[in-house]
Amino acid sequence: MRATRAACVAAVVAALLGSAGAGQASAHDDGPGLGQLSARAEHLIQQASKAVAAHEKARAAARKGERRLAEVTKRQAAEQRRLDALMATLGRQARSEYQGASGLGTMLPLLTSSSPRRALDAAVLAGRGDRAARQLTDRATESRDRIAERRAESARLVKGLKAQEKRRAAARDDIEAKLDKAEAEVRRARARALAAGPPMPTGGGACGRGDIGEHDRAGKGRTWVKPVSPAPLSAGFGSGGRLWANAHTGQDFAVPTGTPVRAVGAGTVVYTGCGDGFGNQVVVRHADGYYTQYAHLSRIGVKTGDHLDTGETLALSGATGNVSGPHLHFEVRVTPQFGSGIDPLPWLRARGLRL
Repeated sequence: MRATRAACVAAVVAALLGSAGAGQASAHDDGPGLGQLSARAEHLIQQASKAVAAHEKARAAARKGERRLAEVTKRQAAEQRRLDALMATLGRQARSEYQGASGLGTMLPLLTSSSPRRALDAAVLAGRGDRAARQLTDRATESRDRIAERRAESARLVKGLKAQEKRRAAARDDIEAKLDKAEAEVRRARARALAAGPPMPTGGGACGRGDIGEHDRAGKGRTWVKPVSPAPLSAGFGSGGRLWANAHTGQDFAVPTGTPVRAVGAGTVVYTGCGDGFGNQVVVRHADGYYTQYAHLSRIGVKTGDHLDTGETLALSGATGNVSGPHLHFEVRVTPQFGSGIDPLPWLRARGLRL
């Protein structure tokens, strides 16, 4: 439900920003550009970027906790196997003593007790049996203590992971709330622009929807792929200068018009549109909660609601929107909305892709 609502907001923002006309776009202005927004909307998007940082910090802490939990769980299982082997050895020794000339033997309590743990404690406290038996019981007790410690650490880690998930959810809510408010500011800016005169033209044109031809799927047997192949890098995340109204919000790939653009991972199309600085664009939601955007497309071959497999061609690259030449603009976002982006290259590298 939240993803659907946010996707709707993204669509409205894209449509409104395309005609808000609060300022002249630069020669290459990916997306709306903060220079085109009201001061209030700009402030809200900047605040949303701080919430994005908080979201990513909580996610990184959760990944670290998950790795530690897996390690502790693995060690606990190994220690349990060790304890089971020690208990089996103690059982064999107890049976041997019972059947031998030594009578009841020092290990009999292990066989007759309903709780081997209590029997071990009793054996250690009483100090009965020969040296080998004492060593076995000592090792078993130490093993049991280590298992208890690891169970306690596992419980702490699980509690920490739940807390990180709450922080991440709160950060996501904060991002969406701020970007919702920014969208409302854009509505007001659009109303003012319409009252003052006709809206500024944009370079998006009509959405290039239609057949994109048959293309091989690059993701067979893979979880993640590059959005284009080959994938020559050009402008990166956070770039600034004369080409942008503000810092660059994604990663550009210098490919000619008509290059197949692929879904980097399996997901669902939550938005397709055109008309703003991004031109023809597609936004896809992935199972891990992230969104990817593909912009400046010459032709779109998918629609909202379509499920995409990894590597499935969703569009062809182009030069729609405010651009200086053909390329693919690729973003990774925490929500579908403009303003929630993170650096795509580390995100792709974390998924095993080298660019």
